[in-house]
Amino acid sequence: MTPSRADLPRVELPETHRLTVPGGRRIAYCSYGDPAAPPVIVLHGSPGSRYEGLALRQAATEAGLCLVFPDRPGYGETDPVSGRGFHRWNDDFVALLDHLGHERAVLVAISGGGGYALSAAQRLPGRVTRLILACAAVPGAPREAYAHRIPLVKLVNMVAVRAPAVARRMLAGKGVFKKARNEPNLDAWPRSDRLIMADPAYRALSEADTSEGQRQGADAAVADLAGYSRPLPDPLRSVSVPTLFLHGEADGNVPVEVARWAHAQIPGAELRTVPDGGHLFLLADPGPLLRELA
Repeated sequence: MTPSRADLPRVELPETHRLTVPGGRRIAYCSYGDPAAPPVIVLHGSPGSRYEGLALRQAATEAGLCLVFPDRPGYGETDPVSGRGFHRWNDDFVALLDHLGHERAVLVAISGGGGYALSAAQRLPGRVTRLILACAAVPGAPREAYAHRIPLVKLVNMVAVRAPAVARRMLAGKGVFKKARNEPNLDAWPRSDRLIMADPAYRALSEADTSEGQRQGADAAVADLAGYSRPLPDPLRSVSVPTLFLHGEADGNVPVEVARWAHAQIPGAELRTVPDGGHLFLLADPGPLLRELA
């Protein structure tokens, strides 16, 4: 039986840091691990927030790493940016690095953060030491790469393009979609993900992350999902920073074929897959990512 929200364990939320950029926009972020270590900027999924790092907090501390999770524009406490396109986050990336006192940093993207990280690597290569894409979505991937995507995930992404208002209701779990969100059909997900999603501790972290991510509504998430149907303005071959794809072979949200396709587009990129790993493989074993960051 799936535990109710009231039965979930209490989550200890980290301190939220804030900065204001020229023009008055606010950016919020959380740091996990060793604050004395060089920062690794990690982009959360869609929907998501700076609280996505809660799942990696202990592992980051034990590894002596500092993982900085900013809220992307329109998520959590970070103000939206006008216009569309993943390059909208580039100025926030520069502002965050300057605020932290670092010229460059490793940039990690999880799931829906992929488009933002790729855009930053293309336009700001001097500020990215390395790009790591963990089960990350890639704008413009061919339709055949999504052949093995979970039907419900495929539906939400399609609706985000064709009927954004309906997609907002789906992501908010309203109306006829409420039961689908609160009692997910775990059978559609790979076994590794089912085990994680059924864990009350994970559900508590996920509730905190998703709730904060939709503090301003679902507009940012819908824009993200729709954005992945279009390629980036610059071709993937223009990415010049060292790039690594980390992907679960059983991922049903962003199928591994997406990573294989994108990896072939970027000169010198590496691809490491996790056998039987699903979309949430980092929660079961963050080791593959931490070893790359050590």
